[in-house]
Amino acid sequence: MSEYRLKTGKIGDKVVKTYKKIEDKFVDTFLQEDENNPTGYSLKCTKTAEKATKAYKKIEDTVVGSYQKIEDKFVETFLEKVEDEAEETGENNI
Repeated sequence: MSEYRLKTGKIGDKVVKTYKKIEDKFVDTFLQEDENNPTGYSLKCTKTAEKATKAYKKIEDTVVGSYQKIEDKFVETFLEKVEDEAEETGENNI
């Protein structure tokens, strides 16, 4: 199976760094470490934290969904899948 990764470039690097700063600030403000939680964190118990978490999740889902649509369109438009030579000939390399 082929996998692709988008080259981010200078603008993409800035977007990723900015997102990381926002995410770190969110974690510091609204989450606490929790070894019993699979994510390693639990929500600090405040109504503001609950509202902020829901809003953050909605924004994150929107951003990730939009990015995925752009990435899919990019792959569809500019990339073509190349099969491995072994797959084409039916050979298995052991």
